[in-house]
Amino acid sequence: MQKKLLFILTFSIAHLYGQINSFTPRKINGGMAQHVVISGSGFGATQSTNYVSFFQESGLYADATAARAYKYISWSDTKIEMEMPIAFSGKIKVNIAGNDLISNDTLHVMANLGYRSANPLVYDYLVNTNQKGGYTWYMHRTYWENPLAKKAIEEVFAEFRCKTGVNYILAPQLTDVGFSLGDTFHIIAPDPALGAVGYNERLWTSCILGSETFYSVRSQDLHMSDKQDWYFGSGKAPSGKTKFKYVLFHELGHSLGLGHVNELGQSMFPSVSLLPSDLWSQRDSITKEEQQTISYFITLSKNFSFRACGISPLLTVADCKNVYSTKTKLEKLKQASQISCYPNPVQEQLTIVNTTSSDAHFSIYNLQGQLLLQGTYTGTPISVADLPSGLYTLVLFETHQPLHARFVKE
Repeated sequence: MQKKLLFILTFSIAHLYGQINSFTPRKINGGMAQHVVISGSGFGATQSTNYVSFFQESGLYADATAARAYKYISWSDTKIEMEMPIAFSGKIKVNIAGNDLISNDTLHVMANLGYRSANPLVYDYLVNTNQKGGYTWYMHRTYWENPLAKKAIEEVFAEFRCKTGVNYILAPQLTDVGFSLGDTFHIIAPDPALGAVGYNERLWTSCILGSETFYSVRSQDLHMSDKQDWYFGSGKAPSGKTKFKYVLFHELGHSLGLGHVNELGQSMFPSVSLLPSDLWSQRDSITKEEQQTISYFITLSKNFSFRACGISPLLTVADCKNVYSTKTKLEKLKQASQISCYPNPVQEQLTIVNTTSSDAHFSIYNLQGQLLLQGTYTGTPISVADLPSGLYTLVLFETHQPLHARFVKE
């Protein structure tokens, strides 16, 4: 009799608080505004204090405070739609009036893009720190003077540049400097004190303009353990050796905003040198999910509109395989001769001040190399009132060569 009553009670609670029937998609990336839709019953007509929780790297589910802060697109008694936050693969939990509904199936989180805030999404953006389009990394003498290590670093940088568009370049000279984020000197160097195999260290900074606070990555150092018996080649590492390129994949992934995942086969799995990562570290390319997530972040870092504190977006890579390149697609248009213009920044009328041209063709491009305005320059000011706020390049085509100037449209 007691067993029968217990069954009835359990059934009544399940019926009262609903259930999760399904969710889409089954595979997703966290932290990059992708939507997950959960279908079922008994969720309630409105969200109220109810919430959805996902499994975390801590080994626990997100608590109620964190879960309620996620961005929910819609909530009904039979369907919940929301932006996917950072999470580990696991069952989905929907909490209704303090009671947990657990999905039967597992949601697979293939990549995570780190953020400062999930709702709204706020990132530490990458910016043009070197005035060549992005970030310049220096190799420590230890790696620069080791041809195999140097080649491994060059190949990894080419992989990320070509797959994601990130404007990371290598300095054409070595460095002997030590680790210090305060010097804004981005280095890849061995670390005798490092307990882990590798470690990415970042320093962020913020700039306030009006009501907006913009966060960006100011400086980075990449620590590689000098206690490892490194294998600098491609493919499977020999027994007892640690694959340098694969560890570098993982740490550069962190430098580009990626967090850990618990999906086997991904570069951002927490283990990079021991089982189970030994089973897939023979890979010499990042996964499609990592490529997708980093590319999304790079696109954001190329197209933000914030302009203050000397901040400007990343520029497009011209030749992704040339890891020492300092030129972007836009910079390849430049010749030695330059012009200037005023006022700069400008709101409506732009005047060219150091040219004798009175009947020349002009073009104005944005940072992505898109032609937005063109016409004939007659010596009178050019109207730029209809251009969106941003940084632009003015090209004046004279008889012998094009002349260039950059200006900011407020």
